Amino acid sequence: MRPSSSRPWASPVPVLACLVASCAGSPNRAPAPVGDAKLPASPALRYLPLVDGNQWAYDAEDDDTGEKGMFVTRVHRLLGPKFSLMSTQGSHTLEVRAEGIFRVESDAYLLKVPLSGGAEWPGEAGAVVRVGALDRIVDVPAGKFVGCLETIEETRTKSGGDPLRRVTTTYCPDVGVALLHAEAWRGGKHLGEHATLRTFGKPVDFDVERGRPR
Repeated sequence: MRPSSSRPWASPVPVLACLVASCAGSPNRAPAPVGDAKLPASPALRYLPLVDGNQWAYDAEDDDTGEKGMFVTRVHRLLGPKFSLMSTQGSHTLEVRAEGIFRVESDAYLLKVPLSGGAEWPGEAGAVVRVGALDRIVDVPAGKFVGCLETIEETRTKSGGDPLRRVTTTYCPDVGVALLHAEAWRGGKHLGEHATLRTFGKPVDFDVERGRPR
């Protein structure tokens, strides 16, 4: 699956869409981690654990055509509480704050405390993010997880009609994003793509000569 101008992920969706498809940004390698500075204490880190060197791999599928693909995002620690999420398309920067996890480029929170049912906060480009569920059970190739948090980010017209864009993201404790569904409505047509978590954690260093992980 390739992002294109007719797909939701090609528009400026939240950074989590970048986890699986089309991050905008520099393709250059992120700076090396700087020290082991303690991160601000935030409940949001439980739902999006940012650990230098970790990665998430996703299966992705187009809702309309059924076209499938796979995407990987890796975490690199930057200076202090900042992290770079790097995909094949570029990088995006997150900052850990006591109030939650902040998207630097879009000047908006990805997750913001209190993470309680019905909580809302401003999203990217005039969108509104709300907590839709706190106890979702998710069964994906990476495993079965309980107590997952679901957020829904919507951009609506000024008249308050149907949304122009919606991104539903499911975060699982100590895992990260397990499910993501990006949708857009253009000219009366619905477009959508979704992603499911296949693997997460440290990448395996495979010993080619011995034919096994190191």
